[in-house]
Amino acid sequence: MKRSFKEIRENLYEKAYRPAGSMSRIGGVVAQAFKKHIERAKMSNLDEKKLTKMWGDWCMRKGYDIVLDYVLQMQKKAKLPEGTFLLIGMKGHKGGKWVKEDSLSMEGVQDYYRMQDDFSIMIQGTEDQAELKAMMRVMKGSFRSKPLRGYDSVKGGGVRFSPGITLEIRDPMDLIIDDK
Repeated sequence: MKRSFKEIRENLYEKAYRPAGSMSRIGGVVAQAFKKHIERAKMSNLDEKKLTKMWGDWCMRKGYDIVLDYVLQMQKKAKLPEGTFLLIGMKGHKGGKWVKEDSLSMEGVQDYYRMQDDFSIMIQGTEDQAELKAMMRVMKGSFRSKPLRGYDSVKGGGVRFSPGITLEIRDPMDLIIDDK
């Protein structure tokens, strides 16, 4: 028996819910951790401004550590020397704005929020092509990019080179917030 998206949403038991979709592993980890964080708040008091502020505060305290740990873990998995890659920026306090999607929200029951222009992380690394390929292989969903503006500056890992190629991971990030 197939159920519609609306039927599934009506039967949710959680206060906040992440709709299924294709995300990189790190995007999923960050989204899940933030979802757990906001579940402590009174859901009926949340709006775009409060959610954006909560996101910025959470990123400064917890989010950056989660992402940095992940990058260092992937560097180790790729068997690269420490300091080959570092986290240089994340859409956190500055660029992480949440917007209510009225067309997907259910009046008085649930609000559907989407991060404007996607959640993204910038990682800077070596110009060595073998090291770059190894890191891209373990960091599924990453692609080469120019460093973008509007990111919170984050430094992580003892870097051993002058910055080279930038990798970007970009994910759509959505939350359904139930007034429970």
